[in-house]
Amino acid sequence: MKLPETFSVRALLVARRILLRRFPAESATAIAPMFFSQGENGYVALFRYGVAVFVNISPLEQQHLVDQTLLPYIEEPIEGGEEESIEVMIAPNQDERVHGERITLRERSIPRLQILAEVMARSVLLADYEARINRSFDMVEPLALKLSQSRGPRTSRQLLQTIGTALATEHDMVGRAAVTEKPDLLWEHSELEGLYLMLENDFELCERDTALVRKITLVTRTAQTSLELLHSRRSLRVEWYIVILIIVEILLTLFDLFVRKP
Repeated sequence: MKLPETFSVRALLVARRILLRRFPAESATAIAPMFFSQGENGYVALFRYGVAVFVNISPLEQQHLVDQTLLPYIEEPIEGGEEESIEVMIAPNQDERVHGERITLRERSIPRLQILAEVMARSVLLADYEARINRSFDMVEPLALKLSQSRGPRTSRQLLQTIGTALATEHDMVGRAAVTEKPDLLWEHSELEGLYLMLENDFELCERDTALVRKITLVTRTAQTSLELLHSRRSLRVEWYIVILIIVEILLTLFDLFVRKP
């Protein structure tokens, strides 16, 4: 099976989860990540956290694969999910490097394509996390402004939703994919570690993961502080109601003793 000297690779978030255990392992060209042949010179890499990477496959074929072949194996399909594309050029006599929207590889071996697919899949997943937490970040900014002006929110619903989004994103980052860990493939192909480190640096996986953790921490802390302030004000209001009721009860008692005294 031969690939052209130049071909495209596209990573697409198609679902929240792909059930890889249901795929027949014997049909895979390689595993960790799972690589499947498609047509004469194409491949599809699948990741359990919902990303499919298409190597040298036309957009029309990609859509057909998602809508037909992959549909029985996915949970919570995503329409218009995050994506990333890059052009690969095979140049045996050149250094492996990324320049713009093109990456140069010395050879088109399956392990090299697996490493590229792994990095691109993680980048797409990080993009999804970034979009989710940025929406929460936009909601938290006015809350922080209100706190700085000694004013708090009036409802806990939005705060709970914000905290829930941040916690869900953090849970996904821990449970679905460890984007900063080295791929298992490097245990068998240590010679590709340099390629992985170059790609990891170019796609800024570690930096983006660190920035996400900071944003999640800030969003959660701000929302929790606002929620505590809201509960505190409500508790104070209830205490004032109790005090008023006690005063009214005392006044009624005094009225009965002195004003209505027979």
